[in-house]
Amino acid sequence: MVSGEGRNDLILMRAGGGDWVTKAGAEGVQGIGVRSRGWGIALKVVDGNPRGLHPATVAVLDLLDLLDAVQRQALQAWREPVIRNYRGLATGRVEPIVRLERRS
Repeated sequence: MVSGEGRNDLILMRAGGGDWVTKAGAEGVQGIGVRSRGWGIALKVVDGNPRGLHPATVAVLDLLDLLDAVQRQALQAWREPVIRNYRGLATGRVEPIVRLERRS
């Protein structure tokens, strides 16, 4: 009921195995709750472009040691997605640059 098939909310929650609840929003925003750690995580892509949101989300989860090998594999396509031209040829990839700030 959070998102449709193939959308990042559903894929992330499935990868989290019931430990994560997540919802993407407008302008490059993602919220994640991590039940086992009692954490809330908020991500914002500065320019609001959603194509950077998925790689940044996976990078943050990895930097916070929330991903095991199985989860990394499940989210691999989201980590550094390939950019393709109109002919379907790979022309680049989206690479996340993440700065974490801790707020209490």
